[in-house]
Amino acid sequence: MKELEQLENQIEISLKHIRATKSQQSLDQLFDLKRKEQQLQDVNKDLRKKIQETTAENVLQMSCQDVGPSGSSGHANQANQQEHFHPACDPSLRIGYQRNFLDQLNKE
Repeated sequence: MKELEQLENQIEISLKHIRATKSQQSLDQLFDLKRKEQQLQDVNKDLRKKIQETTAENVLQMSCQDVGPSGSSGHANQANQQEHFHPACDPSLRIGYQRNFLDQLNKE
């Protein structure tokens, strides 16, 4: 009878050890997954930022290309430039442009 109790105790101790090991492995795996998730979120954030910057630059370049330099010269050139003036191409008027554009992209 005593041998049976000892065997039962050994089994219980072994089971506790196995459960503890399994729990530790699960916690380690959870920690690794959370770390990978954070890394992916950081990469995703960086990629979104690059996309927004590239998109804003492309929009600005396209709007400036639409204005483009005129082939004429002198007084006619000046009138033509005023006629095709685009505020996005003027750096002093562009200050809040990118921020508003990025805010709009973030809402999507």
